[in-house]
Amino acid sequence: MKVKTLIKKLEKMDPEAEVRLHDKTGESVLFVLCAKKYPDVWLQTEGDVDMSDEIQARFDDAIENGTDELDVYMEMLEAGIDVSMVRKYLGDNAAEHMQNFCEEHGLI
Repeated sequence: MKVKTLIKKLEKMDPEAEVRLHDKTGESVLFVLCAKKYPDVWLQTEGDVDMSDEIQARFDDAIENGTDELDVYMEMLEAGIDVSMVRKYLGDNAAEHMQNFCEEHGLI
């Protein structure tokens, strides 16, 4: 399927609907990727990547670049990386911090 065809189809859908692979109970799409020299686009789910590394890299990058914590959590939630996923891959401390912060700031 071409990107333009997919965009046309998605324009008719509920913008708040979850995008999943394979069927209505499939894994949620977390990442949409492409490479500069490779014109195709591919989708990745939780099962396709090392989520521990992915989440930790987001936190490390935020600390290194001074990114606002609110922005980090908003982007994570928008991508489908929620408190339960953080708990699963980084443990209770990181998840509790995220949950408390997100609740205090009305994100969840």
